[in-house]
Amino acid sequence: MMSRARWIPATLFGRTLLTLLVSFTLFGCVTFWVIVTYALTPVAQRSASDLANIMVLSARTLHQLPEEMRDDYCARLRRDYQIMLREERPSTDPSHFFFPYLRKVTQALEERLGRPVDIVSSLDSEDRWFWVALDGRAGNIWVGFPRSRVQTRPIEGLSMIVAVALMLIIVSALLIAGRITQPLNRLAKAAEQVALGYSPKTLSESGPTELVNLARQFNVTSRRIRELIANRTLLLAGISHDLRTPLTRLRLAVEMLPQNTSAELVSRMERDIDEMNALITQAIDFGKSLGPGQREEVDLNTVISDLVAGRARVIWRAGQPCRARVDVIALRRIIGNLLENALRYSQELVEVQLDCRRGRSIVQVLDRGPGIPAAEREAVFRPYYRLEGSRSRLTGGTGLGLAVAYQLALANQLELRLDARRGGGSVASVRLPPLTPERDPTVIGGQAVDDPPAGA
Repeated sequence: MMSRARWIPATLFGRTLLTLLVSFTLFGCVTFWVIVTYALTPVAQRSASDLANIMVLSARTLHQLPEEMRDDYCARLRRDYQIMLREERPSTDPSHFFFPYLRKVTQALEERLGRPVDIVSSLDSEDRWFWVALDGRAGNIWVGFPRSRVQTRPIEGLSMIVAVALMLIIVSALLIAGRITQPLNRLAKAAEQVALGYSPKTLSESGPTELVNLARQFNVTSRRIRELIANRTLLLAGISHDLRTPLTRLRLAVEMLPQNTSAELVSRMERDIDEMNALITQAIDFGKSLGPGQREEVDLNTVISDLVAGRARVIWRAGQPCRARVDVIALRRIIGNLLENALRYSQELVEVQLDCRRGRSIVQVLDRGPGIPAAEREAVFRPYYRLEGSRSRLTGGTGLGLAVAYQLALANQLELRLDARRGGGSVASVRLPPLTPERDPTVIGGQAVDDPPAGA
């Protein structure tokens, strides 16, 4: 599968903005070329030709006038036509300037005179002037016109067009993307609620046809999920009731066996009945709603101390108060399942550690068992999944402990992680959210990590 190009934005607004920007840019370039080619260029050429004719005619007329009329003639030219005539060469200004119209005037003068001309520039306190030397009877006559005579400002005009275009593009992208992203954001939040075990409100089925169909399908799917969960719970409850009745009769029958019945046979039958009863109990627990519960602020040291009390082979040292806002019942079930899993598959000591130094509390259960391969760390959270060689029916496990812990962690926005422990074994970590609300995705799996400083 080809990866997305780095220059393509990830958000819908960014992609809409990029699409509009490219479209408007292409349209603007074509429009600009059409206007320049079919409107501005012909007008500029005609204007430059008229200006060149006036300049040449003014210089020739000046020599045909009597001396006493020349000053008045020059004054009227400057007042009415913004053209100046002078005999001495103007002081030139070599600084750079941008005036594309000057090229058209040069071409018109060259066509009118039949020879190359050189236009120089001078700068006074009011405006920039452009001068050309024309042949007269007594020598060259310098004819000039100011920059202000041509009322064009290409840089300012282009800047204004670009600014207005960018503003229109951004506003259009906001309007277009906003109308699409708002329903999609509501849909994404509702889907997240479903993933966390909540039952979201019915989405509004309004707007464009595509979004209406999407919202309608989501509402139908969400309703079917709620119905499936309710039916599953009801089904498991019925199975539990139907199975426990004959199990109770079997237990009574075992107790009423004759005295000469083999004690080993009776013990084996009682173990089978207990195992079946445990399987049914855990299956019912998993089938129940594992959604979020009521959160309250507690000291994690107290919760962990209550859990490890009376358990053999568990090392736990309470430290400074470490407060968190969690569903205590769910947290007790998660840590309890992790402890039972560690004690079941490890014959050595199991450590429980609490780390409150990084802004978010982390509870870790460390064992020296056979460990879990990296490729299996996601699969062990599936119901009834068992690792070959390290999990067997003889250990008493049902394959539901980690699945229940994962579902509870997911519903309560806790991060449940399994890592390899240095020296052998596993590290099961439960990362709790801080006292202030924060969204954080659940992470499963991971690489080998160092043991925390407090243990191992």
